Amino acid sequence: MKEDLRIYAKGLAFAGGAYSLRSLDVLISNHRKILDQLIAVSLGKPKADRHIREQIDYKVQVREGSVELLIDFVMNNKELFAPLAADGGYQLSNAIVSLYKDAISLRDAVSKIADKGLQVKISISNCFNFASNNSNVSYNLTDGSILIGDPKILLAAQSTKSAVDNVIKSIDGSNVEYVDFGSGANDQRLNESNKNLLGRRKEEIPATLNIIGRLDMISMSSHRGAIVSDGQRFIVSWDEQLRDKLLKVVDVEAIQFTARPVIDHKSLSEKEIGFHLVDCDELQNHLNI
Repeated sequence: MKEDLRIYAKGLAFAGGAYSLRSLDVLISNHRKILDQLIAVSLGKPKADRHIREQIDYKVQVREGSVELLIDFVMNNKELFAPLAADGGYQLSNAIVSLYKDAISLRDAVSKIADKGLQVKISISNCFNFASNNSNVSYNLTDGSILIGDPKILLAAQSTKSAVDNVIKSIDGSNVEYVDFGSGANDQRLNESNKNLLGRRKEEIPATLNIIGRLDMISMSSHRGAIVSDGQRFIVSWDEQLRDKLLKVVDVEAIQFTARPVIDHKSLSEKEIGFHLVDCDELQNHLNI
């Protein structure tokens, strides 16, 4: 294939040479984000920054059929991409596609382990450098362990998660049947079977912590809201038995909330996604004010 990369999507949204604007926008905008992040990670950076985006662009041809985007890399600063672009783009395109496939494989492993109710444990067997080429992802559904051969795989999975999710959400089996991303012989196909990558598998951590602040923007029907504390917002949820107590302290300053962190095992991060409230108290009552 003459071009560096090929993105191909099949479905009714692209039939007859008249494309669905929404489906085409999802395809193009999210793959641009995916390419930016994969190139940044391939160069040893944790994410695409302004400098990276200013130095790389993509020349796109659109072929009729379903929709086929043929992409050539346009490098404004070849020195920046020297480790992966000595041959004009072939090595870079192969590195990007391999990294993308490994990122999808890692997310698939995380999803399968999380859906079994196991804790995900990711181990990395290589160092972060340009020469690293261990690209395998192996996992164990018995103990929840995952072994990856390069830390770039984890970074790629994390940094492309939102854009990949948007592409998968657009695949409905009819308007968009599948989307291929590749460089000819080396392709990654996303279709309806990849819907397992979406969604969350939440776990409430048993440890508790105190957040002092104000309960704001609540929805009692869905048991969700936010606490404003020291200029930060914390997403919170609660059980029905705490409802009446929380209603009394909405928009009241200096409330001490007792909460448990909530994490998402599918997020590829141990950072909490929110907090579950178990109690609240007015500090003024303790101070007899």
